[in-house]
Amino acid sequence: MKDENNLYWIWLSEKFGIASKDFPRFAEKYDDPYDVYRLENDEIEQLEGVSERLKTRLSEKSLEGAYSILKYCRKYGIEIIGYSDKRYPSRLKTIENPPVLLYCLGKLPNMDSRLCIGMVGTRKMSEYGKQTAYKISYELGASNVCVVSGMALGVDGVCACGALESGGVTVAVLGCGISITYPKEHAKLMRAISKQGAVITEYPPFERPNPGNFPKRNRIISGLCQGVLVVEGAKGSGALITASRAISQGRELFALPGKINESNSEGPNDLIKNGANVALSATDIINHYDFLYHDTIDYRGLSWARKRSEFDEKILKKYGVSSVYYRGRYVPAEEKRQTAETEFELSSAEPAVVEPPKNQPVPAKADRSEAIFESLDDSTKKIFGLIPDGVMFTPDAVSAHGIDIGEVITALTMLEISGLVASLPGGLYIKK
Repeated sequence: MKDENNLYWIWLSEKFGIASKDFPRFAEKYDDPYDVYRLENDEIEQLEGVSERLKTRLSEKSLEGAYSILKYCRKYGIEIIGYSDKRYPSRLKTIENPPVLLYCLGKLPNMDSRLCIGMVGTRKMSEYGKQTAYKISYELGASNVCVVSGMALGVDGVCACGALESGGVTVAVLGCGISITYPKEHAKLMRAISKQGAVITEYPPFERPNPGNFPKRNRIISGLCQGVLVVEGAKGSGALITASRAISQGRELFALPGKINESNSEGPNDLIKNGANVALSATDIINHYDFLYHDTIDYRGLSWARKRSEFDEKILKKYGVSSVYYRGRYVPAEEKRQTAETEFELSSAEPAVVEPPKNQPVPAKADRSEAIFESLDDSTKKIFGLIPDGVMFTPDAVSAHGIDIGEVITALTMLEISGLVASLPGGLYIKK
């Protein structure tokens, strides 16, 4: 019965897509996805406040795609957690556009009964950011606080390592399907998280990590948590998108202060100036929630962790995470950069390399860039068109064309992820 129910959850997620604002109204009326599946065409036509496009999708009853996904999940032990499942975090239901379901590798902790803190930051972390992120996440993990991150390069990966090394529980939220390790460097980390916590995503198993996925992913990171800590990030960084999501969702925002002349500190320092809580240690965060979670926080574990939470580069190596920034990517120091993504093998085997289909030519760089550009939304394309060639610029310079600065920062983050622009020290950008 459970598998049959999951089949219809997958079908329903296909119809509503990602971050649907229509889904919560359906969830209030229908507890069982089969009740939506069995609607006749005339009943679908009578649905109020539903677009014609969604009505057409709901009238399509094929289960072929959903069944293929279900078989894959059965084979590799991927849990499917539908919206009405008791394991679905209730805090996530309070956001504007909750996911229809979650694909879960590992065991999702009971996030309703414990303090959960999101930790995010820049990929281009400083030594200060790296050491502090590790120390705070280690102490939070030892205190029975669930650390949530995006498993990205830089700060996210270090935070996951800290929580794991302390024996704590951590959850990683992907911006792609669960069959894909992204970034590829974190294959070993992904396996470790799935054994000591959970890797989750709302995207179907084979969804590629497209640029537009990550801002949508960020709403889940903040939505799962009572608070979010921004460790480091320039004004245009993706970490600040998560921060804005946290604010709109009514979550507490914490920030690690930094030097005023460091670009990585611009984001957190601005957040603090605008009312975010200062977090110099895990204790600052824990004390904020003592009244509500005193019985679940392990204060003895926190005391123990303070003596053991100093950063050691060997710990990152243990989890396959590197702090060596090489040609725009973090890679292990002893390895050369590889260009292929890694497909996550859910067996004990090492990840395999995803190769182009046989007999298909590998597209030229220009063709790939054009394909990436075409995958962007119209707003991001428009902003990209305003960027001059070969000239460094700031987000404010683009905003001067009459575009909201928040929209500019979001677009620049997506363009950087796409490889179409590069960020530079001092909050500057340049078109590649």
